[in-house]
Order: sequence, then C-alpha cells, then structure tokens
Amino acid sequence: MAKAAGRGRCFSRENDKDDGMRPHRRVSAPESPSRQADRIAFLTEGTARHGDFWRFASHVYVAASAELAKEAYRRTGKDFKVPDGMFRLPDQVRRALPAGAFLPNSIAPARSHFGHSAVSRSVGVLATEAARTADLWPTDQAVPVLPALRRMFSRMGAHYCFGVDAAPLMHVEAALARARESAPPRTLYLPTPTRRRLQRRLGALAGRIGALMEERLRQGRTAEPDLLGVMIESSLRHGTPPGVNITFPLAVILLASQEQPTRAGGWHLLGLARHPDLADRIADEAALLPDDPRKITAADLARLTHADAFVRETLRHYPPIWLSTRLATTSTRVGEHRLDSGDRLMLSPYLIHHDERYHADPERFDPDRWLCPDAASGGDAAATGGYVPFGAGPRLCPGAALAGVELTLLVALTARALRLSCPSPEPFRLTTAGALTPSDLRLVFSHRA
Repeated sequence: MAKAAGRGRCFSRENDKDDGMRPHRRVSAPESPSRQADRIAFLTEGTARHGDFWRFASHVYVAASAELAKEAYRRTGKDFKVPDGMFRLPDQVRRALPAGAFLPNSIAPARSHFGHSAVSRSVGVLATEAARTADLWPTDQAVPVLPALRRMFSRMGAHYCFGVDAAPLMHVEAALARARESAPPRTLYLPTPTRRRLQRRLGALAGRIGALMEERLRQGRTAEPDLLGVMIESSLRHGTPPGVNITFPLAVILLASQEQPTRAGGWHLLGLARHPDLADRIADEAALLPDDPRKITAADLARLTHADAFVRETLRHYPPIWLSTRLATTSTRVGEHRLDSGDRLMLSPYLIHHDERYHADPERFDPDRWLCPDAASGGDAAATGGYVPFGAGPRLCPGAALAGVELTLLVALTARALRLSCPSPEPFRLTTAGALTPSDLRLVFSHRA
C-alpha cells in the first residue's frame, strides 16, 4: 500500500456534470469475500488500485490521503457529522449538543479537564495502577493479557472520573462493556433487542453515577477536582441543574475509558515482547523513576523520551480506531471530489499511518523516528495530518492526552519490572470489527534480574 496509495487515479460519479472539477469515472471496489475476511487488506488494495478517493459502496467513499482526511476532520460540525453511535443520549441532551460536539453546552467547559495540564495532576494515581498491574502478572507462563489490562484501565478511568469517590464505582461499566463486546456487530446500530438491552444497561450505569452526583450536591461538594466535579461546576455556572446532561455523557466516557485503551495497551505489551532491545532501553530509562509510583510526577513523565517514542510508534503502527466515518450533512466537496448530502466518507488512520508519503519506511517499527523527527518525518507527519491515532478536528478524541499518559506509564513501569516474550510467533487473533484488536493475546512475563 505504501508505494501505491494515492498514486493512482481518483474515481467519482459517473454522471457528474461539469461543475469546475475534472471529470471522473465511477468505479466501485469489487465485491469480495476479503471485505469481511480482512478489512484492512481490502481497503489497502482498493486504495492501491483506485487512488486516494474511491467508491466503497453506494453513497460510501474512501478518502485515503492525509490531506482529504484532515479536511473532513476539520469540517466536522459544519459540512460533516459523526454518525450516531450505538448509544442514544436522552433527547434533552441531544438537543443541547452543539454541531460537532460530544458534550452539551451546559458542561462543555469540562472538556478542559481532558487537557494535558489536568491530566498531569493525576500522574501519581495512574502510575500506581500501572505499577500494581505490573506486580500482578503471573510469571513464566503464557497468560491472557487483555482482561488484566481492561481491569487496570477501568480503575484508572474511575479514579479520573470520580476521584476520592472512585471505590464504589470501580468496574461499574464492566458488565456493559462485556455485553457490548459479545454482541454481534450488526445488532449494535439497529433498533434490535440487543441494542435496547445495552441502552437499558447504559441507563443503569448513568443511574449509579447520578446517585453519587446527588450525594455530592446534598453535601455541597460541587467543585471536586475530578471529571464529575468539573461537570457539576460547569452545569451550575451555566444555570442548568445537574442531571442527565452529566450522567449519560459521563457513562459513555467511563465505558470508552477502558475500551480503546485496553486494545492499545495490548499492542504496546506485544511490542515490548517483540522488541526486547527497545524494552531494555525503556527499562533503563524507567529505572530512574521514583520507586514509589505515587511520587511519579508529570516532570518525571516528560523524561521518559524512549517510552514516549515507543507509544507514538505503536499508535502509528496499530491505531485502535483504524477506521472512522463522517456523514455529509450538505452537498459539499472534499478536495476536488463532490459529495451529496447523506454520503458517507470513510477515513482510515491505518492507511495514512502506513503511507510512505507521510512516514519513511512505514512498515518498519521504528520509535527512533519520533526522537529524530527531521530524519524520519515523525514530527512533520503530526503537523500535516499524517499522524491521527485519535482523529483530529472538533471531534478529536477528548481522552487523547489521558490515554497517552496511561500508555506511557504502562510501557515504562511494565518494562522496568518485567521481561516479556511471545509464547508463539502470532500469540493473538487480529480482529478489525469496530477497532483494531489483538484478541486473545497471550504473553509470557518474567521478572527482571
């Protein structure tokens, strides 16, 4: 894909009139069993054959270049929107959502709590959970990885959302997460009994959060330094009584705080196992961290340059959200390509991250490209849209900074304590439905001398 992507012709509508754009032929990607068997290969081959813009299906198009994707990301909320997800927010919350936003106006200021400065205040708590997980791995045997990571990220999410009140709400989203993961993908976005059951579970989770919120309001604790506290304070300042405008969005955030990080964490631990030389380098760096993880600060984190580069490269190689969609809300153009209202545009961070136009030798796993960006385009790619593991634009993943810190701590503290190895050449089963996941990943952990 790296050599061919974007070099071919672009294809659009067969009967487009001359509206100032060059004419295009309409060509669809061929129907093939490989579409279901290997979605990444299907999109890679389609892009290599057809170029940066091609029809995937009726009213569905692939925009494979960083330039086209950047434009669609940037214009989300204006000419594009994110399609409705599997969870439907209450109508009063949906009506309060500004175009392109994921939080209603009443709690929009809470988005600042996802920023680097706010995340930096939680480094010690997050490091404690990462160190605890490193200590709990069974050693010298192949063990399943994702379940333990899911529990770790769940605890991290609870601490970040609820602070000192996290304990009673630890893992409250686990049942919903398991139900969603086990549900057939085609049932999640249609009005099926499965989706209705999941919606009820989401309501129950929002209810648990609501009970804590009401308790805080009764106690006058309206400014706690956690995400719930920031949302309560924002809502009160807006003049909106705290209610479902907080509890349902926070329930979705809590679920997301363990889903995608778990998948990403699996790829990171697999990388430590596959690249022991890099793991040793990270371990040497992490050895300088305080022994007590509670004392690790943002300043300590900033010195983990090798761990940070390893995280960036892993997210480049294996972006968990490898494919996303934008829905055209009006007749518009992306680059020179016309879209009608209702057309879907598929954007793939995976395709962009594995394109040699944005990353030198893109199939090579090379964290050093982020230590010497001038030598391997790492820094330039981030600026030009060639590095988008968390998306971009108004709907940039709000948890990007938090996930970056969590993953850096996971990599550093695991490598400091343990050596990892693979029990077989491919110790996982790749799944791409919904996210890029090393399903059933098993690794061997051994204590460092």
